[in-house]
Amino acid sequence: MIDGIHELVSTKMNPNVLPHLHIWEWHIPLYLFLGGIAGGLLVITSVMIVMRRHFGIGPKDEGDGCPCTAVRIGAILSPLLLGIGMLFLFLDLTHKLYVWAFYTTIQPTSPMSAGSWILVAFFPLAVLQAMVVNRKYLNTLNIELLDKLIKWTDDHLLKVALLNAHIGVGIGIYTGILLSFFSARPLWSSSILGMLFLVSGISSASALLLLFAPKDEKHIYSRIDANAIWIELVIVGLFVLGGITGTANTHGAMMHLIVGDQLMAGMSYMYWFWGVFIAAGLLLPLLIEFLENAGFHLHLPPIAPVLVLIGGLVLRFLIVFAGQTYHTFM
Repeated sequence: MIDGIHELVSTKMNPNVLPHLHIWEWHIPLYLFLGGIAGGLLVITSVMIVMRRHFGIGPKDEGDGCPCTAVRIGAILSPLLLGIGMLFLFLDLTHKLYVWAFYTTIQPTSPMSAGSWILVAFFPLAVLQAMVVNRKYLNTLNIELLDKLIKWTDDHLLKVALLNAHIGVGIGIYTGILLSFFSARPLWSSSILGMLFLVSGISSASALLLLFAPKDEKHIYSRIDANAIWIELVIVGLFVLGGITGTANTHGAMMHLIVGDQLMAGMSYMYWFWGVFIAAGLLLPLLIEFLENAGFHLHLPPIAPVLVLIGGLVLRFLIVFAGQTYHTFM
């Protein structure tokens, strides 16, 4: 009697069964980066407005109802950067003419659906807040409708700012949750990604404000950034530890990120992660800002905030690309 030999053929990696590993290119990391900064800016500027108006602390107003320079700039940049980020997201869409479908569908279990509705709330409230804090420039236009909108928002600014702070947190977390819902990607299947991207966005936003703030305001955003960085280091540690101690798939995906030899722009993930993101993007800026806040005036060019922004951008590219170059669950 001859035993038959049965050959099992798996079609799991067939692109018709699973999407191609490189379905997301450079557009998505840029969207996540700019979205994170926009959310961080909205959180910081809104909290600064509440602290000044309700508690009377923080940088002095410049008169005519306008807050300090950094708050005015940050309030403008928040919707502007998110708008640019959404342009990158639009460019990534395969069927661009159907983008309207995001805003006519409510799917509570879909992160993309929830994110689209958060964006609906984000833009009008963020723009109204930006108009109020910059009203001394807008009032010169003498547009009746614009003046009424500014007056109404100013009368309810505390409520608007508090709501904006929560929306900013939602946008920051959403940029991470957008990835973590793709459970078939082992590197992304971590709920801590939402918190990591939120704190990273706040750190990047404070670094951006540090670049624009006048000299007498810089110490405020330097301290915000320093605190955000050490919290981010803790979260990164938990993210790495959770991956290493997880299942075989998540362990392999995390090792692919932190010690992998896969190249991105000619350099392995390992060097991007430990050298550029951790060392240059977090530890070095933290050291510089700690010394500055401790009274050691280093008289350096704005190295720290630039490095923080580079690190935040590299983090998004690493997570998106490493999540796709590692195989899906086997």
